[in-house]
Amino acid sequence: MRTSLISDVAPLLIRELLEYFSDQVVNYQMKIRRSIDMGGLSWILEKLVLQFCENFFCAWMETAGKRSKEISVPSWKEIENMRDRSFPDVAFKYNFDESSSSSSIEYYHLQNKEPLLTNKCNCPNQHETAKQDIQSMISCTPQKVAMLNMSNPSDEHKILQKTVETYVKKLSF
Repeated sequence: MRTSLISDVAPLLIRELLEYFSDQVVNYQMKIRRSIDMGGLSWILEKLVLQFCENFFCAWMETAGKRSKEISVPSWKEIENMRDRSFPDVAFKYNFDESSSSSSIEYYHLQNKEPLLTNKCNCPNQHETAKQDIQSMISCTPQKVAMLNMSNPSDEHKILQKTVETYVKKLSF
């Protein structure tokens, strides 16, 4: 039951943390009310995932800004560090009133001492001509270029495919 609930909401990156947190909530609920409030557990997990995703997005944007200049991707260790920095510092207070069989959950979130996104992200494409140029751009993802070359193996598409492959090889995984 817990695993299916977590697999519905959890990014793989934090599944173990959510399983641990879920076990703690379930143990507490069983101790207090001798049953599991699935709605409350789901709400708590959704809050954790939402806050984590927001924090992780900011951390990823900061890393992507630095790494795009280097044409490299972060190591798995760096991704794990981003994950650890991004998991929210939260506390939940679960209240159960036995006389009315009602429950409530109080959510407390500690603000980060330093913002995760320290670099301001300024879009260089704010003026109209840049926006129009973006609209007319062609996607050059490796998959798209490979499909283009398969459907129409012209010299232009072959050169484009080699260019994309050369760029991807520069990325250090």
